[in-house]
Amino acid sequence: MAGRADTPAWGYFRRAAVVVDAAWQLSTTADLAQPHVTGPYPPGYRLLRWAGDRITEASVLDAEVNTTYLNVVNMVEHPRALTRPAVLLRAARVLLSVDRRG
Repeated sequence: MAGRADTPAWGYFRRAAVVVDAAWQLSTTADLAQPHVTGPYPPGYRLLRWAGDRITEASVLDAEVNTTYLNVVNMVEHPRALTRPAVLLRAARVLLSVDRRG
């Protein structure tokens, strides 16, 4: 059943917000990492930045982490994909193995 032309498409906007909010979060988080940007920083930003830096490091060393990382950066997957336990565990293992060797 089609909606009336004078009725706002709230359902559409709620569904579109999932994509728009993810893109906005990625771009603003990257902007805040620039040295000339002074904020304001959202709650939890430092932890988010630290974790993001560790996942980026692991993505250079491991193809599986890299695939998820690139899927997020290229907006094939939602940024939450980087917080899946399997991704975080693999990234931690990769980084710990490098620390032990080096």
